Amino acid sequence: MILREAVRETVTQVLQALLNADREAFLREHGGRKNGYYPRKLETAFGQVELSIPRDREGRYYPSLLQPYARRQVDLGEVAVALYAAGVSQRKAAEVMSLLLGHRYTHETISALTDQVLKEVEAFRHRPIPEDMAWVYLDGFFLKVLREGIGVEREAVYVALGVTPGGQRQVLGFWLLPTESATAWEEVLRELWQRGLRRVLLFITDGLPGMEEAIRRVYPLAQWQVCVVHRVRSSLAQVRARDRALLAQDLKGIYGARSRVEALEALERLKEAWGSRYPSLVAAWWENSGALLRFYDYPQVLWPY
Repeated sequence: MILREAVRETVTQVLQALLNADREAFLREHGGRKNGYYPRKLETAFGQVELSIPRDREGRYYPSLLQPYARRQVDLGEVAVALYAAGVSQRKAAEVMSLLLGHRYTHETISALTDQVLKEVEAFRHRPIPEDMAWVYLDGFFLKVLREGIGVEREAVYVALGVTPGGQRQVLGFWLLPTESATAWEEVLRELWQRGLRRVLLFITDGLPGMEEAIRRVYPLAQWQVCVVHRVRSSLAQVRARDRALLAQDLKGIYGARSRVEALEALERLKEAWGSRYPSLVAAWWENSGALLRFYDYPQVLWPY
């Protein structure tokens, strides 16, 4: 949930920049004057975003990104993430812009618009980041990307989300990676180090093999936490539908406890209640309890993150 909210905030910023650039392109080709904005909510793959829609005094302009054809082809939130992901070349970015806007503008205008967007993309990708983060989430998701001559393809995008010692969230970057592996994530970590991130208390990831070792090679003093959300979802998917609500309540007693001691007591109750019915599920929680409960070693103010 936290990761989704943070990505949604970035998506809002990216879409707003694209909308502003689109109006500039329209006025450059067709003339006219700006006339402020009006508010509009838009549903994306990452949830609802609130945008300021540009308009012109003559009433001729309507954003290309909001045309039914563009929205039917691909989710605009996914377009925003794809454009800002490391690994997206200038050619790929130009393809996306052309497919979204090409029916409306000349090649020269599309090229200028792409150059403008790419400058903002490069600034996002290479901006300095704080030296210290309390926690860093590493996670991935699939999105649909437009390909000229091919149509819509699914690609994997990975995101790093930082939480400062004061609890502020910051998307540190997006990356297009061919496959999810600890080796690929290690390259992401080295990039974060090069951009200035020096100290992290806790990295939170799924249970991908080799992640703890990859983290320690770049950040040897950092701790590793298995993402509780991933583990809960995986656990609930393994049980009968009629058992899910009660099991979810018992699992919440573990990760929602007031201390590590209470969490371990809840883990013991999980074993008593479900051990005979789902032995492998309960065993997985016990075997990974160190990595799953590591967040209890840190100030309680950070637990919700």
